[in-house]
Formats: sequence, C-alpha cells, structure tokens
Amino acid sequence: MGNYEDRLKNLLLNQAVSRIDNSSNNIIHRMLQEYPNFIYMNQSDKVIRFKNENRISDLLSEGVKAVYVLYLYKGQLFYLLDTSSKERGEVGELFIPTSFSNFKKVLTENQTNIFIQPTIEDLGFTLIKPIIQENKIIAFLVLDYQESSLATLSSLLNVSVKTISYAIGFSLFLLFLFICYIIYTNYVRYTIYHNPETNTLNRVYLRDNYDKINFKDYYVALVDLDFFKRVNNIYGQENGDRVIISIMKRMSTLLRTEDMFIQYGGEEFLLFIYKDTLDEEGLKKLLEEIRLLVKNTNFIIADNRFSVTISVGVLLATELEKSLQDAIHKADTALYESKHSGRNKVCYFDLTQSERLYREKLKEMIESEKLVCYYQPIKRLSDGKLHHYEALLRIEDGDNIIFPDKILPSLEDSYLYSFLTKRVIEYNVNILRMDSEMKISMNLSADDLINDAILSLLAQNADLSNRLYIEILENKSIDYQKVELSLQKLKLFGYKICIDDFGSGYSNLNHLLNLSIDYLKIDGSIITEILSDHRAYSLVQTFALFSQQNNIEVIAEFIDTQEVVDVLKEFGVKYGQGYYYSKALPYRELKKEVDDN
Repeated sequence: MGNYEDRLKNLLLNQAVSRIDNSSNNIIHRMLQEYPNFIYMNQSDKVIRFKNENRISDLLSEGVKAVYVLYLYKGQLFYLLDTSSKERGEVGELFIPTSFSNFKKVLTENQTNIFIQPTIEDLGFTLIKPIIQENKIIAFLVLDYQESSLATLSSLLNVSVKTISYAIGFSLFLLFLFICYIIYTNYVRYTIYHNPETNTLNRVYLRDNYDKINFKDYYVALVDLDFFKRVNNIYGQENGDRVIISIMKRMSTLLRTEDMFIQYGGEEFLLFIYKDTLDEEGLKKLLEEIRLLVKNTNFIIADNRFSVTISVGVLLATELEKSLQDAIHKADTALYESKHSGRNKVCYFDLTQSERLYREKLKEMIESEKLVCYYQPIKRLSDGKLHHYEALLRIEDGDNIIFPDKILPSLEDSYLYSFLTKRVIEYNVNILRMDSEMKISMNLSADDLINDAILSLLAQNADLSNRLYIEILENKSIDYQKVELSLQKLKLFGYKICIDDFGSGYSNLNHLLNLSIDYLKIDGSIITEILSDHRAYSLVQTFALFSQQNNIEVIAEFIDTQEVVDVLKEFGVKYGQGYYYSKALPYRELKKEVDDN
C-alpha cells in the first residue's frame, strides 16, 4: 500500500506542475538559443542576467514561492539567477541543499525531479529541472512551491487507502480525484495567466496561446507608458510597480468583457479590442478616453504629486495580415511613430495602397532567395593589395536589380528593417563559412546595434569576428550611450568596428570620441571633390590627421583616379575603394585575390 501511495503522490505532483513545466521548457529553450555560452554570459553580464531573471520570473504564481537557477562546479551548487527579493542568492554564491541526492537523481536520470520538502518550513514541494546544452546538463532550474500547494494536494490523499479495495469506493475516489484535478488544473492555469491584482492577462498567456488567438477578429493596440523609467528612478521599483497596477486597473474599467488586456512588458500593454461590437470611430473614441483617463490621473508618492502619459500604436486592418506577429509589429510601427512625434498620443498604422503593396512585395523578396549581396573590394593604397570586401545589399528580381535606396526607405521604422538586417547577416555568414579566405564588412544601422536579436545573432557567429567587420550607419536619433555599450560587447567578441560615410551628415568628432572604433570611412561625396574643392581637401586632411593620432585606420570611398590615390596617400590614408579598383560584383563573379595582411 505504501508503494501505491507514493506513486499516487508522484502522479499528483506531476499533474500539478505540468503547466509550469511546459512554460519553463519554452523559457529555457529561448535563453539557450540566445546565449550559447549560457553560464559564462550570465555570470559576466549584468544586463543578460537581469533579462533572464525577468524571463524566469514569469513562472512565479500564487503557488510558487521562489524560482532560481543553479550551476554545478566541482561537486557544489552555486546561484546563477534568482528572482527572490528577500534572501536573494547572488551570482556565484554557494547553495547548500537539504539533500544533494535529489540533484544527483536529475544528473543520473537526465529528467525533471519533483519531491516533497519534509523539513523546510513554509515549503511544500520542489521541482528541479535540468538545463541541457550540447547534450550535457549545465545547470538546474528550481521552483519551490509553498506549503499551501502541498496541502491542496495532500488533502486528496486523506481518503483511506483501504477503501480502494472496494470497487465502488475505488470508482468514487477516481471520480473525486479527476474532479479535483480539473479544478486544480484550471486554478493553476488561471493563476499563471492572470495578474491577481488587476485580473488582466500576462505575456505567458500570449506565449502559450499565440496560435489560438483569432487576431483578425480584433483591433490590435500597443500601449507604452511614457518615460516611466524616471518614475522608477525617482521613487523606486516598488512604488513604480504600484503605479503600473493602478494604471492597469483604470484602463480595464473602460474595456469590455470580450476585449483582452495583456501586460506585454513591464510598462507596455497589448490590447485586443473586439471588432464585432465596435466600429473604427468607436475604437478611436475608446482609445482617446483611455489616453485621457491615464493623463488626468494624479499619483502621490512621498507627498509628491505627478501624472503619467501613454503613447499608443494601433493596427485597424488586422484582417489583411498573415500572422499575429505581423499585426503586432505593425502596431509597434505605429507606436514608434507616436513616441517619436511627441508622445502622449494615439497613432494608427497607415500606408497608401501602393506603399502597402510595395512593402509586401519587398517582404516576399527578402524572405525568398532574391536577397543577395554584391561585393566591392577595399584595397591598400600603397600597393593595391586586397584588405577585405564591403557587402552591398541588392535584390535580384529577374533581370531587375533593386538597390538599397529603393529598399531601405520603404522599410524604415518597421519591423521588416531588423528582419532584413538579420537576413543580410545570415547571407554573409554563409559566404564566410563557405570561403575561409573571404573577409567582409557589413553595414548595420545604429538601431540594429541596440537590437537584442541582432546582437545575439552576431554573438552566435563570433568565431567569424576576425573576418567580419561591422560598419555603422548613423541616423538622427542615435543613442550614442547605448550604441557604445553594444560596441563594447561586439569588441569583446573580436569584431572590428567602422564608422561609415563619415562627414556626410550626422557624424562629428565629438561623437566619434565617445565610440570605440577601429576604422573611419570618409564619405564618397567628399572624396570626389578632393581635387577641385579646397574645403574637401582640408576636411580629408583633418580627418586623416585626427585618425592617425587616435590609432584609427582610414578608408576612402568613391576613388576614381590615380591622382586621388596619390593625394590620399600623402595624407596617410591607408585604404580605399571605388570604381578605380572595381565596382561591386556578386560573389560568383569575383576574381579572388588573397589579401596580404
């Protein structure tokens, strides 16, 4: 009987944690995919550690007391990630389990272990899940459940085991068990998916139900609290969370039961507004009411009174989209417009029919094999030897070649821009892996450099960093502080950094001093005037002198004659590219040169 009772306990425990177990699989998979050296990157980078602690905090629910990640080193366990606010385990801090045998069981059986805590006060049971990378257990995800959770399950075992021997008693017990399981499963699902303070949904619900939401039945809106980091910085995270909860409650009062309110991020919300009972004019009125409600609400913390505003991006024509991801991205494009045009407003995604069709055509071509790169050599001016090639984006549409100036403006401020960047990186990575003698420089925008997905892709291919250079394309809204942090990470991976089109518009020497760069590429519009315009001559001379004094190599664009080469060599410019050497060609047409570096 004792063996049967133990098996019944294990069955109930496994049933109780199955939902969280599934969610944790998704979280672990995403973390390992983004951070191939998982242990080291979380130990050494506070930003990565903070991001991953936020991820595993999604597993916290009413029944879960603590969630943390431990790693094994020389037979002992140490903290890597911890979501606890009290008694928090810092990274590298020794963790002493009540019994190491439970962890040893996970190591030997290579599967999740769930066990009841017999000695620790306030704990009911614990789940230990192996984190596996390259077929090796590198860490453990641990969830401690509150004692009340165990009490709920234990109550099911109080039925006398002896009654199971009677057929009718056994049937009633199974029925009772099944009903309790259904009730408990629904309760667990509800607590995982809902914020108990606001009764709104969270991003775990969105992740688990992504393919089940019939998004075409809804208008999709993204709401972001303006400058909310200031509130957290001034009043603290705890007070900031209270303000967010208050705002969510107020917004919810204006929504209907058929609408969905999802906390998409810390201070970003995703609204699905049901279309059947609300036309577009009604939606616009509703969103304006929500905006004004938040704006006119006063908050008081430590005798200080303040208010908060929101920016909103909306997609109306969701029925035209192929996926929920496309719909959210277009709402995000509208949100970007709202934030960059003054904030505290509602903006709607709107393209003309011709723009919409052209963007859709570009999207299809980017996803197909029509996206390619042409390569223009960058050579050493002293002897014409090859240094590396610059990858230049092209789309081959039959006999028609589409150039970047016809592609990038149509994708600017849309999610397709970062998608295009990832495709270009993947294209060049394939070339480098196929050709071990090839060296390539590749253009990334300042926005690309602060995109986590793009940085992760570059990190995954860091073994190519000695043959893959990064050229930065600037824009008006560049955040130099964030870009510099990204550059420092890339340089740790071994990448060389170049400022592209220097002198063309946004760049200046003051900003240049704040960035860790290896190369400076002088804009071709200046180089073409160097023989005829004294100002252009002086500019190039100044840039070259500044670069020499700061150990930065200079590359000149648009070189078209030997005379230009001679002047540049006098200035100390080391490298150049242009039609004097070669136009850009597809990889298949390159006459391969071996670089002499």
